[in-house]
This record gives sequence, C-alpha cells and structure tokens, in this order.
Amino acid sequence: MLSSTLRSSLTRCARRLSPRRFASTSAESSAKPGLTNSLKTAAFTTSVAVSAYTLGSLYPPEFATYITPRIAPPPPDPDHPSAIAYTEDLENRLQNLPVLADLRNKSDASEWYETRPYMAVPKEQLANSLTGGALRGPGKLTLPPLVRARKDESEAVVITHLGTALCGHEGIVHGGLLATMLDESLGRISLLNLPDKIGVTAKLTLNYRAPTRADQFVVIKTKVDEKAGRKVKVSGTIEDLNGTVLVEASALFVQPRYAKLLNPSKLHARLGAPPDASEPPTEASLAPSPAVAPSKAS
Repeated sequence: MLSSTLRSSLTRCARRLSPRRFASTSAESSAKPGLTNSLKTAAFTTSVAVSAYTLGSLYPPEFATYITPRIAPPPPDPDHPSAIAYTEDLENRLQNLPVLADLRNKSDASEWYETRPYMAVPKEQLANSLTGGALRGPGKLTLPPLVRARKDESEAVVITHLGTALCGHEGIVHGGLLATMLDESLGRISLLNLPDKIGVTAKLTLNYRAPTRADQFVVIKTKVDEKAGRKVKVSGTIEDLNGTVLVEASALFVQPRYAKLLNPSKLHARLGAPPDASEPPTEASLAPSPAVAPSKAS
C-alpha cells in the first residue's frame, strides 16, 4: 500500500493537472466550430461565384455584352443552301412580325400601300448600289426593306433587318450604317414630295439615343414636316420592336436645278415608288414578295 505522504503527493499532482487538461480540451473544442464555419463560408462563396459565372455566361447582363460581346461568325456564302434557308426563314419572320400585322390591320390601312425597294430592279443594275448591292446578303442587309407608306406620301414606316456583319463595335451596328439607313428612308419620302421626284441630301442631323444591337429587326418611321418648292424638311426615328428609340434624325432635301434633265425612273424603282404617281398605288401592284437569296444559276 502507498504511504499517506505518497497519496497526498499524487492527489496534489492530479489537482494541478486537471485544470490544464480541461482548459486544453475546451480550447480544442472551441477551435473546431470556428474552422467549420470558415469552411462553410468558403464553400458558400465558391458556390455563389460559380453560379453567378454560369448564369452570367448563359444570360449576360446588358452592360457586359457591350464590354465583352460574343464574336459572331462571318457572313455565309449567299449561294450556300444554309444561307438560302436562313434568308427564307428571316423573310417568314418578317411577314409574321406583330408590328407589321398591326400596320396591315389599322383602321386606316386602305390609305396606305406596301412595297419592297430594290426587288423590281435587275440584279446587275444593283452591283454598284451600297444598300441594294454591296451591303446585301445574309448576315448584312439580308432582306430588301418592307415599306408601308401613306398614299399621299406624308409618312412611311420601313421595317428592315440588320445583320451581324454591319457592326462597328462587335455586336453593335455601326453608327454610319444607321445614318445611311436614315438617309435613304428620309430620302425616299422626300423625293416623292418634290416637284420632279428627285433630290439630294442638303442636311442630315442625327441623335444617337441608344446602342443598336445587330441581328434584329428595326422599324424606321419617317414623316414630312414641311415642304416648299424645291425643299422638303423631314424627320424620323429608328426604333426596335419594343418601341425604344435608337436614333433620331431630321433632314433637308433639295431638288437640284438640273432635275428636269434627269430620268428618275430607275431611282424610283430602287425606292419602290408607285409606278405612276398620278394614280394611287394598290396592294395588288405593290404586293410584298418573298425575298430569296439568288442562286448560282441566276
């Protein structure tokens, strides 16, 4: 048996060690929950980051598409079967746009006519035309524009598609191209209001309101503001299908003094003007035709 002195020594040692043991156990137990919480926080943060990146890649916010747009493929060969199918599909989409249906079903629809500029012009005559030739084709100005115009030529609505090959910044249509589209659309209504139906741009003022995304249908609205002799003042807008104004414009067109010496018939055919301005155009004479990409045989 242990002596009483030895037992006392062991008891004192045990008492001294016990608090340290308990303190050590307590510290270890308190450290484990802290580490666990840190791991949970890291895992949650990683999960949120991965989810945000995935969603951002699939559905990028608008500002992100301006900074890092997705690169579009180059325009296809117009004679390739896929390009022809694309053109036919785009024409079908055009003919079924709600905005076009609304225009065709308006209460005053009988006061308007419909036409397709460039479609009555032989292909060889459009070789040196910017919007009718050089910029025509899948991925660019795939379709000839569709025009709904009042028979008195006081206002018109032009619907056209802008492809991905018309950009300045990737995914955003070049501002110069938009200026060209407005110049032609405003020019069309101006020329038809001048005495000899021919004129030139004297002044064009533009106000770019919002970026115009590529690969979308846009609506160009034009109207006559004032006309006097050889001068016509017009204004118009380019809008998306939701009615958002993308570009505003005003312009002055003037009939040159030598206009009577010119034959404007070819120009009027390009504009899709009525064949005889003295007779109101009819839907039958200016009915829209499907726009099909030319084949090699043609």
